[in-house]
Amino acid sequence: MTHHPHVSIVVCTYNKAASLRVTLASLAAQVTPPDLVWELLVVDNNSTDATPGVVEEFASSARVPVRAVFVPDQGLSHARNAGLTHSRGELIAFTDDDVHPASDWVARIAAGMSKTGADIVGGRILPAWHEPPPAWLEQRVFHGLLSLMDYTTPADVLNAHRAPCVWGSNMAFRREVFDKVGLFDPRRGIQGTRRYGGEETELVGRALAAGCRALYDPELVVWHRIGPERMRIRYLSRVAFQRAEGEVRVQPVGTRPPLLGVPLGMYRTTVRHVGRWSTAVVLRRPDTIQRGSDCCRAAGAIWGGCRRHVEKAPPVRSSA
Repeated sequence: MTHHPHVSIVVCTYNKAASLRVTLASLAAQVTPPDLVWELLVVDNNSTDATPGVVEEFASSARVPVRAVFVPDQGLSHARNAGLTHSRGELIAFTDDDVHPASDWVARIAAGMSKTGADIVGGRILPAWHEPPPAWLEQRVFHGLLSLMDYTTPADVLNAHRAPCVWGSNMAFRREVFDKVGLFDPRRGIQGTRRYGGEETELVGRALAAGCRALYDPELVVWHRIGPERMRIRYLSRVAFQRAEGEVRVQPVGTRPPLLGVPLGMYRTTVRHVGRWSTAVVLRRPDTIQRGSDCCRAAGAIWGGCRRHVEKAPPVRSSA
């Protein structure tokens, strides 16, 4: 007799074959009770590297059902939605291809959601540094740019955007949540190399508004592997810029007349951030890097507004 899984684990991946191999090994090491039935779906979001071979090799010896799903439409939200469509579990959990979950991760998702009756649960996302990070990078102010969540106290999540909350590499949902509020917004989330974000917080926000209950459980732990290329100011600046760009691109246009699709207040905010950053540079203040990140975020918001304006503008008719 075939048993439907209690938990479906969805791992979305794009051109990270070597990293994916490590993530799959951590999932192979999961310790679960005998009566917990779970499955693994690996969603290949149009990879051009050795990803298919890595998945096939892993599936050949895995002790749980493993299914590969190929999604040609580029974008993390497209991939996650495909994982949802093909999953069979009562609970659907997500992690990423640069993450390794604790050995009790799957078991804790099932036990915790059963015990609390929560509709959504998230947990800690701790750093696994490939090499010692610079001292400034360990400040909590930069954790959001690295998708780290290290709060140690359990909490009800009442605001999807206020930490501690539910983030993409460590989150689980009851299937009924998606039946009630719909899928991930495909306009949001990472798209190829563009570090857009916000697809999970937007969905959790919809779920909270619909009356769903979300919990933050610090005992639910994964480690986010952070290589040296992510420990640089240039990388963090790009993430700050592109996340702001992606968020503004999908926001509705305000009622006040914009300049090139951007409210005048955004320009004023950017000027203020540049002034604060310049002062910090001159005075060599310890918050100089943070102020620079604020400038990138403000500039990204302006660029996102301009892109929204251009993308929604009617096409220019030919005079011929």
